[in-house]
Amino acid sequence: MKATIQEITDAIETKIRPGLIRHGGDLSIVDFQEGVLEIELFGTYRNSPSAYFIIEEIVKSALVGLVEEVHVTNSMDEPLLNITKTILHKRKP
Repeated sequence: MKATIQEITDAIETKIRPGLIRHGGDLSIVDFQEGVLEIELFGTYRNSPSAYFIIEEIVKSALVGLVEEVHVTNSMDEPLLNITKTILHKRKP
């Protein structure tokens, strides 16, 4: 399925954004090309390494069939993100 930016925006508005806002965060679309969606996090999620990966997974799940990949643009330290990713993946059942 080749999704349009409007379909993705509508899905974000209805499926994702309300929950993010309830918890003091938000996101914006940075880019969408060839099935790859790039987003940026704001508010409480902006500098939280664990939120970075959790939100990425939430967005992927909510947009399944509309996008092939989701990337979160961040300004966090790459080693910190890698450590967090390792810890979070060890917790998965």
